[in-house]
Order: sequence, then structure tokens, then C-alpha cells
Amino acid sequence: MKRLFKKSISVVLVVLCVFNLLSCGMKNEGFSGEVKILNFGDYMSEEAISIFEKETGLKVIQDVFEANEEVIPVIESGAKYDVICISDYCIERMISKDLLLPIDKSKIPNIVNINKDKLKLLSVCDPDNAHAVPYFCGTMGIFFNKNKLDAINVPYPKKWSDLFNPNLKGELLMQSSIRDLYTAALKMHNFSVNSTSKEEIDICTEDFINQKPYVMGYMTDQIKEKMLSGEAGIAPLTSGDVQYVYLEGGKDDYCFIIPEEGTQIFIDAWCILKNAENLEGAYKFIDYMCREDVAKLNAEYVGYETVNDKTPDEDFLYMKQIEGAYIDYSNGNLELERDVADAIKYYSDGFNRIKAS
Repeated sequence: MKRLFKKSISVVLVVLCVFNLLSCGMKNEGFSGEVKILNFGDYMSEEAISIFEKETGLKVIQDVFEANEEVIPVIESGAKYDVICISDYCIERMISKDLLLPIDKSKIPNIVNINKDKLKLLSVCDPDNAHAVPYFCGTMGIFFNKNKLDAINVPYPKKWSDLFNPNLKGELLMQSSIRDLYTAALKMHNFSVNSTSKEEIDICTEDFINQKPYVMGYMTDQIKEKMLSGEAGIAPLTSGDVQYVYLEGGKDDYCFIIPEEGTQIFIDAWCILKNAENLEGAYKFIDYMCREDVAKLNAEYVGYETVNDKTPDEDFLYMKQIEGAYIDYSNGNLELERDVADAIKYYSDGFNRIKAS
């Protein structure tokens, strides 16, 4: 993995960049024009983009976002992209809003490389895998600096409830991504991460309000940087971000756990928007991303678990190769994130209450 860093942005979308033609590959197949892509920031290898441009003659225009929740209002406002990378529950919601084009799999021959179990898992949100092609998957757990917890005499966590310890004051960060934040309290109470119950979500909101006095801050992308710099000692974090810290900061000081109550798992996937202007280019791009050499480039760059069966996953869960660096208490109690439909208002209102408290 070169690095993993999703750009923080203060507006809904910013242009990431337009990459130059740098690399050689297969023959140019005569395509021309642009492929407009909407993606999480820094979620694709620059080298992979350059090779695609050289092979096809297409120029990649990429805009980025930080959280799935930002995407739907942008697309509904009329913004036009050919390809979008989004997560499972957002795919489910976009299907319900008729924003995605059903995929003609005959135009993506390299889809045979995609792991069948991951396709089956994603089919919960995308029936018959009709609208999305998996790209990466990951999970949420608790990441901590062992030395910093030792210094304040706090035992290493095993449960989500361990994040609600007042003795963590000065060391604790929490997620500002709403669904990721609520995972901790929902699973602590043995509720579903996909709860649509206002009562359950309100219980979790009260937990976070009570926790707030000893939380240093709420953030997403910055958490791994603050963990790496030593500014924070513990936080809920996704598996790919964890690997960034391991590979950049060394293997001895940190540990990542899947709490015993279980957690969420997620799949990010490529989709074609219904208002796409370059369908031929969109199919070409998604098929290219399923190619094993390209999947390897992206896996090494991004750090999340690849879904490509032909790609050696040497970087994913690097911590599993380190004694004492990764612990799984969950006993398989993992839930795929789903669309919570109108119940998202309960989460948003709850988060606003937390911020205002």
C-alpha cells in the first residue's frame, strides 16, 4: 500500500485531478473523450488511471467525496457522471430512487474475477447483482495505541462499551460519519447496525451525549493521522485506515480488534449512473478495474481487502501477520450495512443533538 487518505472537503464535491497519460499497456482501442468518475478520495491508484488512459485514449475526470450521504443529493441535483463508486447501503438507496443503470454484464468480461461470495453478499443490497460490481470490502473495529493506554492504566478494549470509559479522556476520537459512529452504540446494545427504530437510535444518542465530555473530537479521515502522530490513543476505525497506520508507523505500538458484540462490514462497488453520457467508456472502465493486474495496483495503493480472486492480497490485514496486533472477538457476528430509508433522519437528528450538547 502506498498510502490511504480520503481527502477531507468542506463542500460536497471537489475536483481531485485530471491525470496525464504516463504509462504504456495494451494497444489503444480507438476510444476517445472522457470518462467522468465520482469516487471516494484517493481510492484508486494513479498508475492504474494512467495505464487506462494510455490503453483506451479516454481521459479520466475524477471528482471526490468523503461520505456516502453526500452523493445522492448531488446526483439528484442533476450532476452528471458516468461511473460512481459507492457503498452497499447507498447503492440500495440509489436503486430505490432509480438513479442507477442496470449493468449489462456481457460488457464486463473480467467480472469473472470477482469473488462469488462478495457478489452474493452485495446482492442483499443489489438483487441479482444487477447494478453494481464490487471493488473493495472492509470492516469497522477499535484501533488503539497500546503504549498510550498503558500510560493511563486503561485495559485494552474487547467490547464497544470500552469506548465509553471516562478514563479515555484526552485519548479518544470518534467517527463523524453518522452510520459509522452509531455502529459502536448499536452493537453495544446488541441492536442491528441497520436499526430503523427511533427508540433504539435515541438510546444510542444518549450514550454519545454522555460520552462527549471525554471525546477529543469527531472526524473521519483525520483519525488515522492523529493516531499515527500520537495525538490520540484510541478510536473506531476501518480496516484499510488501520493498515495505513501499521505500514507508516510501525507494527509494535498498535492493535486492531473486532469487538465481541460484532460490527459492520461493507462493500464498495462501481455503478453506472442512469444519466451517464459515455456508456461505452463506463463499461470499459469498470471491466478494466476488474482486471487482475489493475486490482493488484489498487489493492497495494488503497489497503482495503480486494474482491478480486486472482489478486494476491498481501497488504490486506497486514496486522494479522503480527503477533498481538489483530484480535477478532466477534465470532462472526458481522452485518452488512443496509439502507435505513427514512430512518436516516433519526440518525441525523441524533448526531445534531450530540454536536449541540
